[in-house]
Amino acid sequence: MPDNNTTSEQTGTSSGKPVVSLTRQSNYNSQEIKDAVVRLLAPLGGMEKFVKTGDRVMLKPNLVRACKPGVPAHTAPEVFRAVAELALDHGATVKAGDSPGIGSAAKVADNAGLTPVIKELGIELVEFTPRDTFSELRQFKKLTIAAELLDADVVINLPRLKTHGQMILTAAVKNLFGAVVGPRKFEWHYRAGENKDAFARMIYEICMAVKPELHILDAIVSMDGLGPTSGRANHTNFMAAGTDPVAIDSVMMKILGREPLDLYTIKAATEAGDTVWQNANITGEVIYNLRPAHWHWPKTSELAMVNTPLFESYPILKKWFRHIAAVFPKVIESKCKKCGACVNICPAKAITLKDKIEIDYEKCIRCYCCHELCPHDAFSTKGGWLSKFLKLFSRHM
Repeated sequence: MPDNNTTSEQTGTSSGKPVVSLTRQSNYNSQEIKDAVVRLLAPLGGMEKFVKTGDRVMLKPNLVRACKPGVPAHTAPEVFRAVAELALDHGATVKAGDSPGIGSAAKVADNAGLTPVIKELGIELVEFTPRDTFSELRQFKKLTIAAELLDADVVINLPRLKTHGQMILTAAVKNLFGAVVGPRKFEWHYRAGENKDAFARMIYEICMAVKPELHILDAIVSMDGLGPTSGRANHTNFMAAGTDPVAIDSVMMKILGREPLDLYTIKAATEAGDTVWQNANITGEVIYNLRPAHWHWPKTSELAMVNTPLFESYPILKKWFRHIAAVFPKVIESKCKKCGACVNICPAKAITLKDKIEIDYEKCIRCYCCHELCPHDAFSTKGGWLSKFLKLFSRHM
């Protein structure tokens, strides 16, 4: 990990400004992907700025759960291959790991198509083990995260651009929530998930505790709608890279037509004093030229876009509006296999299985873990009838 004396040149910054590198890429041809990664890293100093002979490199892909074929929920095998090969070319020992929300890393990597690449390149896939560490930011004093990430000389984060039912968008910062091992994710969802600002702050502090040296984001085929596992494929046709995850995420929000501070994790970072993302140096492509023709946000995120002086001045009114406009998970009976996975997943213990799945909406904290992790995609959402009105109302305040 870089120490506090790391220079701006070494961390991919320009005069103290974080660099976000963008390149167009419209397909998953392996050689084209590798060329694209080389282009992305050139403004940052190339892979040689991050990886030296003998370094222990840990790749952190996005492995959320086993999904149906063709669902863009994971780091694409071709992107994984390109980054792994470049690290190996520079003399590193490369491992990969993640902690899926449900299932082992090996099982989900196999489902994601990474296993053949891992075997061919001789990379070790590790199952994360927990270790206590302390957050430098101190709002969450003790964090229990993957020891393998803390022990690596270089961590390379490999997120995929997706919407997220609870956090609005998952990109560079959110992908580091995978550093939380196994069932502890559900504990964190319960402890902070009811308060999205607190949950976002926790995710940000985890990201800062891991301190990846490099982030390479796949937005060739992204996911919109109700992500991160049940949304729709959107051919956004680009990739991004940088050393500052908040800066990368802010650029993603701009590309998708939203204000960066609409994203909970960027708001949390800013409140923690991290404001360098506001001066990011964007290179390679003009961000507005990358804007997709259509992008569908999850309807669960509409209330996050409501940030009016009226609501901030009257918290009771804000709480009431949130209640009547809230979006809740709903079981799709025709898809439910009554496997009980959602019962075990739910951090609020709001789901029970009798003759059918039942949800106690008084207990539900709207973390959408059931929707995100159901192995049979048997959850949709209901409610939120007022959210479109609130969004329109907020624009006229």
